[in-house]
Amino acid sequence: MNTFETHLAEARNQLQNEQLAEAICHYRKALTNCRNEQKKATVWAEIAWTYYRMTEFERTIEAVENVFHFNPQYKAPEDLYRTLGLAYVALGQDEPAMDNLSKSLALDRHSPKQQIALYELAKIHFKHQNHEEAYKIFHETEAYFFQNQKEYWLSVLFYKGFIQYYNLNYMESEAIFEELLENANDGVRKATALFGLAFVAFAKKDYLKTINLCESLIKHDPDFFDAETVGFLTAASFYYLGRHDVFEMYYHQLKKNFPAGRYDHELTQLKKNLKNINKHN
Repeated sequence: MNTFETHLAEARNQLQNEQLAEAICHYRKALTNCRNEQKKATVWAEIAWTYYRMTEFERTIEAVENVFHFNPQYKAPEDLYRTLGLAYVALGQDEPAMDNLSKSLALDRHSPKQQIALYELAKIHFKHQNHEEAYKIFHETEAYFFQNQKEYWLSVLFYKGFIQYYNLNYMESEAIFEELLENANDGVRKATALFGLAFVAFAKKDYLKTINLCESLIKHDPDFFDAETVGFLTAASFYYLGRHDVFEMYYHQLKKNFPAGRYDHELTQLKKNLKNINKHN
């Protein structure tokens, strides 16, 4: 083997052994000993995927751009666009993420490797409240994930449940969250199902059920990702049940923990209403 082939083989060996930094070192040495642009493109593609695994997302993007520079007709552009899209997802840059994921899916939408691309694209649509498009894509991926990657399937149920909730389809939403709860395999995942059910119960003005669901949620996951919303749903439920003393306790705790939080306006209005009630009593 020549010097290029030696370093390339060693890079791939290090990559297989999860020695990612060492792999990058040998890939770069391979590049310095390569004069063929198509071979350089192949090396840059492998560098891109290695950087992605290292969570070096800006370097991932730079490496993919080098692939296209050295070989605009690279044999698997859908893989490059997917890698670019996922790197932009990780960086929180939704517009280029959506653009590149869409390019990848236009070339290949149905193979197993593209299901994550579909899932991430649906999440971006959900984030931007494009609920109809998000629901269609989540529904498209659901059967694959059910058969092959159950954790992703459970996540799809979570998003579909909330899309139905936002569309005011409470019965459908509740059924999806119940399915999620039934299939959840740990406390953290059960908590996400209970979170959705709490939203539905609150929307249906079943405030006692909302409180019970929120309390159960915290028992399953004391470090739940959205404690502010759980606190607000609990506080407001106590308010509407006439337990104003308990509402006051939650009100002050939320103000302390989340000053100028997402529910500040609603909490302030409930507090104002409570003062008016006390004044007339």
